[in-house]
Amino acid sequence: MFKKLFIPMCFALTVGAVYMPASVKAQGVGQVQVAAANINKPEPIICNKIDFETITYDNAPKSLTNGIDSCKSSEGFLYYLDSSTNYLYVAVMRGQKPTGGYDIKVDSVEDVEGRGNIIVKETDPDKGAILPQVVTYPYTIIKVKLPDFSISVKNSSGKVYDYLGAGESNIIGASWAIGNLENKYTDKDYIFIKVKYESGDTELFYVKNNDEGKNQIKSLKVNSTVSIRYALGTPEKYNGEAAFPLIDVKMPVDKSVFTDKGWEDLNSKDYLNILRDKQWTIKFKNQLNEQNVNSSNIYVVDNFGNVIPTALSLQDDKKSVKVIPYKTYKLGQKYYLFISSKLNNNTSSLKGYRMGFQISDSIRMK
Repeated sequence: MFKKLFIPMCFALTVGAVYMPASVKAQGVGQVQVAAANINKPEPIICNKIDFETITYDNAPKSLTNGIDSCKSSEGFLYYLDSSTNYLYVAVMRGQKPTGGYDIKVDSVEDVEGRGNIIVKETDPDKGAILPQVVTYPYTIIKVKLPDFSISVKNSSGKVYDYLGAGESNIIGASWAIGNLENKYTDKDYIFIKVKYESGDTELFYVKNNDEGKNQIKSLKVNSTVSIRYALGTPEKYNGEAAFPLIDVKMPVDKSVFTDKGWEDLNSKDYLNILRDKQWTIKFKNQLNEQNVNSSNIYVVDNFGNVIPTALSLQDDKKSVKVIPYKTYKLGQKYYLFISSKLNNNTSSLKGYRMGFQISDSIRMK
């Protein structure tokens, strides 16, 4: 029986607990505690080279090539584990490129104490080279036998390739995306915004052409980065192209907030090796006003300042809030969780609390 693991699916999520630090108990909140990072091993690191074979598209399993066709515009990797032979097939993609001359290949595969490290080499065209003016999608596929452990894909500079399979959370009816605001269009009933993704693909979203809709997008500027949260409901159309209803849109935060002393750090060091489908549960000493539990008072941003849409769920005790990502976090990337003092109607000069966490750079094969 084959395991087809690149297809998006729901995951059971691991939940961490967060309590406010003792130093702020007087302000009406409890303590913060987060699951500890991995324990350092005192033994020397054991690294073994593993033989692999580079194969063609035609010699790869059909399930994997279907995944390549679906995800070729994005940078990242997919894998397929053939349980009848124990061969692992891995496709690593560079995403959409504007011309020919781009390439990628696997340089080495290593077993590092139970983790399969796949190191790739990227090649870009020389400056001034005469190139085919055609969009390309460079990728490579390898076939390898590995023990049952986690895998990580990086280039020689340490850049982590994200896993492109099973990326959706179990939040029903909504999703999110980050891209560049390319244009705005207006008709009698709706205002449409076109967002262009890093892959080169574009997508339309809309709000109603009324005061509420105009106010929702009034701060947006063409060519700016936006974080879009949208409903997977009945689409409208603009010039024959489908558009999804916009729930929320946010501009990036200023990266100075990562070091702003007005925010109190909940951890002296970033929490490491966090699962990419992590949920956080924030526990408070006193009950919260449900209206204050919103994306302005509790939010996650990535290392570039982009706001990562999350669903916030106030628990039955009214003292706990669960922070659920709409999509899994990216492998190897750093994020920050911010908790504003306004959540508790706090009138002190403290802006709130900040917690850094780093997602593991590998995924466990299943």
